[in-house]
Amino acid sequence: MASRAAFIKKWLPAETLPIFGIVGVAVGGAGYYLYRLSQGPEVVWDRHGDWRPWDRISHDTNQKLITVNPEFWEKRRQFVKDQQNQRAVDQI
Repeated sequence: MASRAAFIKKWLPAETLPIFGIVGVAVGGAGYYLYRLSQGPEVVWDRHGDWRPWDRISHDTNQKLITVNPEFWEKRRQFVKDQQNQRAVDQI
């Protein structure tokens, strides 16, 4: 038990505890930030699968968190629905 106390007293003095705490929080925050970056929609982990997932988003889908003009997306959704029922030959 005395050897353990001597080891802690020599290698972990009380003055270094705030430094270890701050560095630990910084490393944890950086790890969390890198994890969040790696999970973003523009990051592709599967090189052999669908490497362009942004092509699967339809034109009437709002990807934004906050919509300033929700009427625009409703009109666009209705326009796309109307366009799907028509053929290009009918417009000629």
